[in-house]
Amino acid sequence: MKTIYDKLKPDILASIKADEKTYPYTTKALIEELKTCLDWSQLSIAACRTIIIHSHAKVLDSVDIQDLWWGDNYLVK
Repeated sequence: MKTIYDKLKPDILASIKADEKTYPYTTKALIEELKTCLDWSQLSIAACRTIIIHSHAKVLDSVDIQDLWWGDNYLVK
């Protein structure tokens, strides 16, 4: 079964991995969480927030409640 880590869009995953040198502890913790969750609803709020940040979306302009609930905008379909 694919985890959220496997389902993330490549550009978001690359952005997260790019943070590993600057923020090794928090990035490692995020990646571990992404690799253990099979569904968006299993993620912590902090993990969802970090994924949205790495998507480079302007939160007020382009993130709607459906994106927060289901994560479809951030996952490969």
